[in-house]
Amino acid sequence: MPDADLPHAAFLRPLLDVMAERLGGAVILHAAPSGRILMVAGEVPGLEIHDPIGARPDNYADRFQVFAQDGSLARVEDLPVVRAMASGEAITDEVWLLSGAAGPVPVFVDSYPLKDDSGAVIGVIAAATDPKRWSNRAERLKHTISIRDGFARG
Repeated sequence: MPDADLPHAAFLRPLLDVMAERLGGAVILHAAPSGRILMVAGEVPGLEIHDPIGARPDNYADRFQVFAQDGSLARVEDLPVVRAMASGEAITDEVWLLSGAAGPVPVFVDSYPLKDDSGAVIGVIAAATDPKRWSNRAERLKHTISIRDGFARG
């Protein structure tokens, strides 16, 4: 089965841009069943990902240097986007290592399958975010809660 055409591109581009801005990372639209990258919005600071449009899962590991947790190059079938396409289920909250200027950079990766009316997977939206950004948000949230608790006591 060939990849679906890029439907609603004019609608998707600003949506991916907003998602990337809110997440503080990169949002990638993949075609199914090939996994080819159709659109990218945002970025993860420190990563060395150049010209991703058109890349396919079988060259992600070599082209983008995706590493497994043990430091080896990732196997294609283990990549979250490939697993989301195959299973039709979201793959969330995984940490992967991607090539960066100063060595591998950890990123949170979530992959969400997009399905047509029949339930067939026609694409995947993947998000990669910098764990430091989430750590900073958690610290700000803890601070805000402590201020709120101080007002509640006083």
